[in-house]
Amino acid sequence: MNHQLKAEVLKIRSTRTTMGLLLGLIALALLFTILTCTLSPTSQVITEQDQVGLLSFGSIAGVFAALAGIMLVTSEYRFGTIRPTFLFNPSRRRLFGSKIAAGALAGLVFGIIGEGLVFGIGIIILKARGIPITMSAGNITVLIAGAIVGTALWGILGVGLGAVVPNQVGAVISLLAWGFVVENLVFGFLPSIGRFLPVHAQDSMMGLTTQHLLPGDGGVAVLVVWTVALASIGLTMLKGRDVN
Repeated sequence: MNHQLKAEVLKIRSTRTTMGLLLGLIALALLFTILTCTLSPTSQVITEQDQVGLLSFGSIAGVFAALAGIMLVTSEYRFGTIRPTFLFNPSRRRLFGSKIAAGALAGLVFGIIGEGLVFGIGIIILKARGIPITMSAGNITVLIAGAIVGTALWGILGVGLGAVVPNQVGAVISLLAWGFVVENLVFGFLPSIGRFLPVHAQDSMMGLTTQHLLPGDGGVAVLVVWTVALASIGLTMLKGRDVN
């Protein structure tokens, strides 16, 4: 398990795709934070919840972490390396566990970088504009911890989705369509159901109080359940899938 985990971590940090995802996250976080914190009217960034919402954009790191998790599995099928990987470690449960751990570690890194950039630069810009920081220490802790832990869970979700949908293009499209289209539609029309979906569960984890969202601890529980469920399904399908 230890050697396999090292191999999975090496796969993540040594590929150009991961570097591309990281650079994309940094560029998007910088662009959004600089524009919104600079151009938003003072009346829209003065209250505690205004600032929490403004600085919660670091949760976008979850998308990049999930993509990295997807690549951990689907790239093996795409390039045919899944065969020697299974030969080296015939226990698919241990192999999948190593990929899960690597996905979570990647998510932690993405979460720290994403939320760190958004929060740090956002605070600097708000202070430069003379806007007082009205968030409490508790708000800040929940915001940062929710973003980082949530992103780590999204890394695991990506590994699970990649095991369920081994076709790389199909898995990536499924992730983006779900996160940016399906969830928003469900939450918009059926908020009592939409709040139990993973993207909005993480919003709850970060301390957002948008109408219909779950309380923070409920968001944590829901996202963990989604993570465990998708990982379990992914493991079952990985164990039963033949490799030609």
